[in-house]
Amino acid sequence: MLADLLAELQREAWYRGQLTHVETLPSAPAGYASIQLHPLLASYLERNGIRLYRHQAEAIEAFRSGRDVIITTPTASGKTLAFNIPILEALIEDDAASAIYVYPLKALANDQLGKLKAIEAGCGIELSPHTYDGDTPAGARGRIKRTARIVMTNVHALHQYLPWHHQWARIFSNLNAIVLDEAHRYRGVFGANVSLFLRRFLRIVEHYGGSPRIIISSAGIANSIEFAQALTGREAVLIDHDSSSRGEKSFLFWDPLKDPSGSITSQAARILSFLTGHGLQTICFTRSRFMAESVGRAARRLAGDGIASYRAGYLPPERRRLEEGLRSRKIKGIVSTSALESGIDIGGLDAAVIVGFPGSRLAAWQQAGRAGRRDSPSIVVYIPYENPLDRYFIRHPAAFLSTGKERLIIPKIDRGQRAGHIACAAAELPLREAELNEEEKEIASSLCGEGVLAETSRGFIYRGLERAHQRFALDDLSGQTIKITCDGTVLETMDPLRARREAHPGAVLLHNGETYVIERLDLEKGIAEGRREDVPYHTHALVSSEVKILSTSEFCESESSLRARGRGMVTERVVGYKTIDADRTISVSDLDLPPHSYESDVMWISFRCGIPGIASADLPGSIHGAEHALLAMAPLLVLCDAGDVGGVSSPFDPKTGYPTIVFYDAFSGGAGITPGLYRSFSLLIEAAHALVSECPCRDGCPACILSPRCGSQNRPLSKPGTILILKSLTEEWGSR
Repeated sequence: MLADLLAELQREAWYRGQLTHVETLPSAPAGYASIQLHPLLASYLERNGIRLYRHQAEAIEAFRSGRDVIITTPTASGKTLAFNIPILEALIEDDAASAIYVYPLKALANDQLGKLKAIEAGCGIELSPHTYDGDTPAGARGRIKRTARIVMTNVHALHQYLPWHHQWARIFSNLNAIVLDEAHRYRGVFGANVSLFLRRFLRIVEHYGGSPRIIISSAGIANSIEFAQALTGREAVLIDHDSSSRGEKSFLFWDPLKDPSGSITSQAARILSFLTGHGLQTICFTRSRFMAESVGRAARRLAGDGIASYRAGYLPPERRRLEEGLRSRKIKGIVSTSALESGIDIGGLDAAVIVGFPGSRLAAWQQAGRAGRRDSPSIVVYIPYENPLDRYFIRHPAAFLSTGKERLIIPKIDRGQRAGHIACAAAELPLREAELNEEEKEIASSLCGEGVLAETSRGFIYRGLERAHQRFALDDLSGQTIKITCDGTVLETMDPLRARREAHPGAVLLHNGETYVIERLDLEKGIAEGRREDVPYHTHALVSSEVKILSTSEFCESESSLRARGRGMVTERVVGYKTIDADRTISVSDLDLPPHSYESDVMWISFRCGIPGIASADLPGSIHGAEHALLAMAPLLVLCDAGDVGGVSSPFDPKTGYPTIVFYDAFSGGAGITPGLYRSFSLLIEAAHALVSECPCRDGCPACILSPRCGSQNRPLSKPGTILILKSLTEEWGSR
């Protein structure tokens, strides 16, 4: 079937040889397990023709034994059933027991609620599952807290509810299980905040006598057990081998540059209409709301009705209608942002088109996993943008298909954010000294001096004038926030560093699938004002950085270079921004924002000997190009976005005394990214060397060493010198 389909594709008048590689992953049979279940659940599964896979049975047994569990099997492998079965079993056996399911998105909670209600009805049991978040009607809240045995919510909502924990006494005192679904979203600084919130949450639950087990459900990551420990502070059993059945999956790598006359939007629309026209129900993932709408419109012009667009900005009834249309297969094709990447049940589709690498292999495999119904064959088409990492995968499809996984980092939280958690904990329950380590005691004493806390015979209590949980939002517990508003309504909040990069005047902000153009940023008053506008372009801030190395925590030397990691003081200046349409810069604008300094994790490479073939005049452009190439490859190894790590390069660094490239975590306090890159250094330099040396351009291009975020406008750059530096590093440090 695939051969016939490809032959027809290549006969299309618009085909220009864009198909560069095809690889088919073989099917695999299911591995089932026999396990004794509660009769009501066993009967339900039998009536619905459901057999448990081995990994599901192992998760059930681990939970039964009283241990925490982390499940990291692929999309559509039955993770939800793997945690629902043992929790429902526990709630059936204990009429008072309760559970809390925590989701990163409200839409996921609403989607999973329907599944729980179906099991409840099918088993004839009363669990009264309910979602409870900011959208829950006030009139229903008391009843839910009195009657619900399963509550589905999110960490932001729970953070706000904890001061009124007495209202949740029934649920907390009988709490048997906590589910953290799609937990890979809790990474970086936000993940660190969530980890400390969970410790506060468990403290309250234990106050009421609850003793829950925790089940973490996540996409596959390289350091699952380490991540679970960092997130919850507890050990967990890992379930990571997939025993579900899967059909044959073929990956098609499509190079849009083979047809310069056709935009990525038009080519994606043609592929979508071609696949749906041949009876393959298809989902097309795009990187932005505007792209989703554009591809959807173009595909509808080609294929007629049956093609829809989907994004987070749609109202819930419209999203539910589209999801049902996919499950019933009335909708032939859909174009979506990452809103449909995982979690929400849309059935098994026949094909997926991935327009632009979604930032990590984890996300790419989740999108690819949307195609494939049980044992049926499926097709995935990858279409790259013209940027280094996207183009790298076109030349290295094996890297895209690799089973290697990125590390997921939860860093140590900085002092300001830790102070926010201490203030919130004291507002929830008096905070006894015995609960604090030495650093936390010192922070609590400082907060007393500031009038935020007071020390009493019962412990530290909150004394601030503003409600602690309003002052310290979970996204940024430092208390220093910029409110992003439109027509007087607060859309979201940002820390001052992120606001400089993403909410400067002229910036295009994507919020809940809608685009806003920022008109004014007032850092002193802590507000940015924007207007709602559909625009076809996006913006990149141009950041000029300086890094002063403060300390070294680890280093390794070779004959001619040194690599090390430690701490540094970063000073960032947002000097302007680029307006970009379809990966092409259409304008550059200047900005004059005050600089911002912060301490962070850093990694650096120093060249203690001259690099053969590079004249002194070419050295600045050579190390600058190497900096860009290495930064471009960072998301290949550590789960981060392109803007989460920055870099500077200099022919002479005052700390090292040599030509040096310094990389830094673009977060106050650090996010653990550069330590992860340090551990994966050999893979990083090999990938960067391949990226630049294999690019056919002569002087450097957006697919290798040009960066849209470069504060010095990509000057100077030397591609020949960049290749020599990366070649030298690979010879010294590669495959170690």
